[in-house]
Amino acid sequence: MIRRMAICAATVALVAVSGGCGGSPAAAPPAGATPPSSAPASSPPAPSAAPSSLPPRATNPTSLPSSSPPVDRRPSGPPRDPTDTIKKTSWVVGTVTAGGSGPCYRLTTDDGTQYALYSGDGITLVKGDRIKINTKPALVRISCGPGRFVEIVAVEPVR
Repeated sequence: MIRRMAICAATVALVAVSGGCGGSPAAAPPAGATPPSSAPASSPPAPSAAPSSLPPRATNPTSLPSSSPPVDRRPSGPPRDPTDTIKKTSWVVGTVTAGGSGPCYRLTTDDGTQYALYSGDGITLVKGDRIKINTKPALVRISCGPGRFVEIVAVEPVR
């Protein structure tokens, strides 16, 4: 009930501040303005029905403060270098934690980094073997388990 009264009072105050529903300015003076010369100048202005909790309206809401320059968010043109470059291959040494005949394998390096490996070549890796693999970013979209997902380029045993 109190919330409805507050909303109603705020609406009345907003209508009074904005000058009504499009009537002529002479028909309804803005709230807080002194009445025409027919009223005595010494009388204080009549209090409004309800105090407004709304902040005063800005004269031009679309203008920005002069301290912030306008920002052009459009790109200046296409990028000079490709933005989707594929990283070079790299060699990784570790222990096979999930082996088999593929296409997915898992490997953990000595520092604890886990790799989810993919190879469509049908190679066989044995769990527990130490291997050195040459990897590249995987282009296929397949889930080979937790870890950094890469594709196997070459495999070498570590002795």
